[in-house]
Amino acid sequence: MIGSALVALVSFGFAKLADLGLEFNHYWSQRYPLAVWFVLPCGLALLTWFTAKYTPFVGGSGIPQVIASIEVAHGANKSKLLRLGQTLWKIPLTFLAMVIGASVGREGPSVQVGAAVMLAWSELCRRYQWAFRALTTNELIATGAAGGLAAAFNAPLAGVIFAIEELGRGTLLRWERRVLIGVLAAGFILVAIQGNSPYFPKYQGITDIPNICLWLLVCGVLCGVLGGLFARLLAKGVAGTAPLFCRPFIRRHPVIVALILGLCLAALGSYSQGQTYGTGYQVVANALEGQLSDPSVGVLKLAATVFTYWNGVAGGIFTPSLTTGAGIGVMLWDISGGVIDQRFLVLLCMAAFLAGATQSPVTSGVVVMEMTGAQPVLIWLLISGIIAAIISRQFNPKPFYHFAAGRFRQQLQ
Repeated sequence: MIGSALVALVSFGFAKLADLGLEFNHYWSQRYPLAVWFVLPCGLALLTWFTAKYTPFVGGSGIPQVIASIEVAHGANKSKLLRLGQTLWKIPLTFLAMVIGASVGREGPSVQVGAAVMLAWSELCRRYQWAFRALTTNELIATGAAGGLAAAFNAPLAGVIFAIEELGRGTLLRWERRVLIGVLAAGFILVAIQGNSPYFPKYQGITDIPNICLWLLVCGVLCGVLGGLFARLLAKGVAGTAPLFCRPFIRRHPVIVALILGLCLAALGSYSQGQTYGTGYQVVANALEGQLSDPSVGVLKLAATVFTYWNGVAGGIFTPSLTTGAGIGVMLWDISGGVIDQRFLVLLCMAAFLAGATQSPVTSGVVVMEMTGAQPVLIWLLISGIIAAIISRQFNPKPFYHFAAGRFRQQLQ
């Protein structure tokens, strides 16, 4: 319980810092729009250089590092990716990425930080023989990681589902009651602090939909294709996607590549009037409230997230993926001529795109349900997510987080 409380409090502080970073970015980017063309490329290049040189194990989402740590055999390398001193760099680096306008979220970083906090606490307890004698290192890592997700999304149930579906995939974990209680406790402690309110505006759309099977199929297939391509681009990286003659230059000069990608992000942000910066929370909030948005924002956010991730800077893809899905829902609504409630399409596509990107349909459906208070349509979220995950596998056979975890395991070896 003490470990869960520590995870919840660190996640809560991280959330407040991230909100401050997003507000600061909105302030300066709206007041000085031309400065974006200088701050974003230079800031991204600086973060890319610093991360690669001083904190190589905190780059990217953070979830692959946790999965790799669980899959590594017990030994000296078991906790190397989750050492508290290095992992805590994830918080200021993600904050700075949000300040400059990179397309990142804080949920993946919260997972890695939560795992590191719980692991450090357990090592202290074991040293003085206070507790944790009957729990393995893997179980403690999973508890902290899933607790970090539960606290980040204010969604206790989603943390448990994430632990079982994502962290337990390919690895035997013993889900005894203390592990599940630890995950739920982290989520409920944050609920006690912040109140039992959804992360996004509460869903107020329709729940009885005509031709529901057709819309589930359309959303699932489209988001599965785009989610699979999104995961494949993230997995291949900029060097793997670029033409052969460019690849040696890209591998030798990552800072210059970061400058170029930063200019691309600045162009996307200027074109979309800042909607591709940060997590994209306001895009999702407006879409869920039925307000009209630019139908192209989903594709633009997808590109912005890929360009950001290719640099290896700290920052998650969870919330940017939800924003991309919301934008796809708005695009579908626009193409259909408004024959169905925009809010319902947005909700379906949020769950489906996240499922396509991660190939974890149950986690995606429950996350979206808890983040929007959309319990009446959970069954439709799950079905669209399952369809998207099946389609996504045709483009990216191995789930993205586990593919990225394999790279971290190779680095350790």
